[in-house]
Amino acid sequence: MPHQNSKPAQIKRLRIGANVVLQIAILAIIVLMINYLAFNRYARWDFSRGNKYSLSEQTKKLLGSLKKEIKIYVFFSPTTQNTGAELYGDIQNLLKEYQFAAKKKIQVETIDPYRDLTRARELQVRFNFGARENLIILESGDRKKFVQVADMAEYEPPGMFGETPRVKAFRGEQELTSALLQLTEDKETKIGVVTGHGEPALDQDASLTRFKQYVQRQNIKLDALTLANQQAISTDYAAIIVIGPRYDLTDRDLSLLRNYWNEQGRLLICLDPKFKTPKLDQFLAEFGVHADNDVIVSQEKTGIEEQSQTMEIDGQFEAETGFLRPLSQVTGLFPGGTRSLAIDATAAARMGIVATKALVPGESDYWGEMDDILHSQATAVYNQGVDLPPPLIFGIALERGAIKDARVQVRTSSRILVVGNADFVRDEALAQSPADVDFILLSINWLADREKLLAIAPKEPRSFTLSLSDAQMNRIVLLTVGGIPLLVGLLGTGIWMIRRR
Repeated sequence: MPHQNSKPAQIKRLRIGANVVLQIAILAIIVLMINYLAFNRYARWDFSRGNKYSLSEQTKKLLGSLKKEIKIYVFFSPTTQNTGAELYGDIQNLLKEYQFAAKKKIQVETIDPYRDLTRARELQVRFNFGARENLIILESGDRKKFVQVADMAEYEPPGMFGETPRVKAFRGEQELTSALLQLTEDKETKIGVVTGHGEPALDQDASLTRFKQYVQRQNIKLDALTLANQQAISTDYAAIIVIGPRYDLTDRDLSLLRNYWNEQGRLLICLDPKFKTPKLDQFLAEFGVHADNDVIVSQEKTGIEEQSQTMEIDGQFEAETGFLRPLSQVTGLFPGGTRSLAIDATAAARMGIVATKALVPGESDYWGEMDDILHSQATAVYNQGVDLPPPLIFGIALERGAIKDARVQVRTSSRILVVGNADFVRDEALAQSPADVDFILLSINWLADREKLLAIAPKEPRSFTLSLSDAQMNRIVLLTVGGIPLLVGLLGTGIWMIRRR
């Protein structure tokens, strides 16, 4: 009898054992799956103040489209006494974001030249950069690019007693992404900037320094282009820029621009209301853009009954123009005088052009002043029936022959962007308004068929200040001096009474 009962008991124990083994196996599989997902499908959030290490859409798209592996060598010591040592932590954190966004297409190696002497010497011989330090080297195949650490930040002027300059803005992402663009693009994009009509000269006008720097960081070469010396504008130019000519363009100049446009050319034309250019205005009218001979004046309150007038306009970027959607919630700075524009829908339709609004004044109280106040110094006064009432436009984007299929990579359309202001590209405006930088680069990338690339503004360090009223300060003092000691005393008394029982 005991022998008969032992067999079911053995089977029962065997089932229990198998069940336990199965549960352990299932648990192990779940743990492995969780770890796999954690290593390969994780998310990252930037909780730093001002999102210091958050990458722009341009960088994310560029990193996501990498086809070859990029190696980055950080030849940099945290103990160096050279300029840029304070950026060591920022650069390391930024490169981690690049690695994450590139999905293992970027490999980073950090070499301390004071400790890793053998490896440092190998790199010096391999890349032939001599005794330079604080250097970042990007390598892809047989191509390489050097980035100086000191160039990855903007500094305030040094103090009176030789203090270390404080970092004004961190532009590490600008420099790294610019270097990546130069490594990954097959050829450098070339843009012509028209000269010879009193336009600001690229090599001589110091007010275009920032403009040139920002554009060149997009792996774009800017060439001064004198139309009088050209038989035709080469289609090698991705776009042609005309910035506020003082003197009108000739019929021959406009014929060159017209022929270039007809061959899928791209034009950025910035008008300056301080100068009359009737032939250029007529050229724009051919495409359905009417440029008014006005200047936009904004009126704002400076007191209870006082008002002031200014020609410095806050421009609202219109999401109607697709490439400007990233800027639809911000405003740019347009100083110096702005002309209003209008769309002639009939003329645009006749040429098969799609015209969209790109820029409108961001103020609520403004008008288009028809009097020549820029030269007469007269006070602007709104005259109904003479001056132009709101709403007004001062930026228009035109496109003809576009193919909507994103899979088609051939250049098939002609594009023009007209802006009724020419001073927003100068250093003063770009220094005050990062949105102006974004607008310029978005516009140029759109014209050059690189609209997937967005602009990257420098990240300015933000200082946190806490302002407290006298009443709040008194409550803090009362809490720290009386409240906390009283709470500790009550807690101790309570514990003493419990232990006495």
